[in-house]
Amino acid sequence: MLKKLIVTGAAAGLLLVSASAAFAAFPSFGTSNMAVVTSNVSASSTTGGNSTSATWGSNKVTTGNAYSKAGAVTLANTNVGGGNTSNGAFVLSNVGAGSSTGGNSTVASGFFGGNTVTTGNAHSTAGSLTVVNTNLSFGK
Repeated sequence: MLKKLIVTGAAAGLLLVSASAAFAAFPSFGTSNMAVVTSNVSASSTTGGNSTSATWGSNKVTTGNAYSKAGAVTLANTNVGGGNTSNGAFVLSNVGAGSSTGGNSTVASGFFGGNTVTTGNAHSTAGSLTVVNTNLSFGK
């Protein structure tokens, strides 16, 4: 998912660059932009918190893998064409991801059997792409 977000952002930038020839015929104007962007993105996954106990015989807990991914893409203040431009931006991105397969427990009592807990892997990925205050201008 994160790769798709980054590729989409890059594709949008290439689209702006390729479309700039169409904007070259328009007159130049002064432009003033200010962007305030706040993004809070998080993802979490868990397969933990399992428990088993046995007095006679045995019990087994097996968990799968825990995966989480979080991503944010911010594009702000992109100007295509000539002229005077004034851009400002304040960007605050909080991106986090966490995974857990822990917190499992087992209790065995008695003389026979036993308990086992087998967990999978925990994977997490977080990423952010920010492009602000981009001015594309081409000569006549």
